[in-house]
Amino acid sequence: MKLKLHTQPEVPLEAESITPAVINKLKAKEVEKIKIFHGNREANIADFFSVSDNKSELLELEGDMHKIKYLGANMFSGEMQIEGDAGAHLGSAMSGGFIKVNGNTADWIAPEMSGGRMHITGNGGHCIACAYRGASKGVTGGEIIIEGNVKNELGHAMAGATMVIGGKCGDFTGVNMISGTILTFGEMGIRTGAGMKRGSIICMNNLEILPTFSYDCTYTPIYLKLLFKYLIENTKIKIEDKFFNGSFHRWSGDAIEMNRGELLVYSA
Repeated sequence: MKLKLHTQPEVPLEAESITPAVINKLKAKEVEKIKIFHGNREANIADFFSVSDNKSELLELEGDMHKIKYLGANMFSGEMQIEGDAGAHLGSAMSGGFIKVNGNTADWIAPEMSGGRMHITGNGGHCIACAYRGASKGVTGGEIIIEGNVKNELGHAMAGATMVIGGKCGDFTGVNMISGTILTFGEMGIRTGAGMKRGSIICMNNLEILPTFSYDCTYTPIYLKLLFKYLIENTKIKIEDKFFNGSFHRWSGDAIEMNRGELLVYSA
């Protein structure tokens, strides 16, 4: 099925029902009648989207959707592709399937994700793959690739998953991290890994190490070669040849959590 935005909402739309599992089992006329919320008012999908049957299991969305929230929320199967920017809470509580955005995203994408894959070709906002305020855990599984830059609090309280950021990161990357892996290629903000309990943050660029982290050793992680090869085959992130055999400084921290997490910083 294909949904093309024909009217930009004046206030954010909440569209939890736009997932492959809901849309693809219906006919186009039935999809047009699905209820969504325009602010606090109920509306139909047809009020904002033109719907056509693309004769495919792929759910396609086209247009600038930066005001459309919760696309792919609770998604557990299928594929969704967005040609344009996507709004907040994309893939919220997602447990399976694949979401690709050929554009940028707003804040709070993939919060509390537990499985599936998400690929953003542009930039992301704040609080990506985070725990919602008051929750103890953020993402617990899955794969998130963002080829551009992201802002603050990437992976706050993440407890699993693999995340790759092709550009710059803001402040507090991996703050209160419980487990999982974050790989970044651009410049880093301040307080990376603050309060992390376990997990790995791998930085291909220099960063300011917190004084509560301790230097351990310098070595070459073999498993990164497999990850670099995967990124070359599936993304446009620039992977330099020297990365494959490069050395990394390993720092343990955070000391306030008994030094069980690690920062790996590329050292050429």
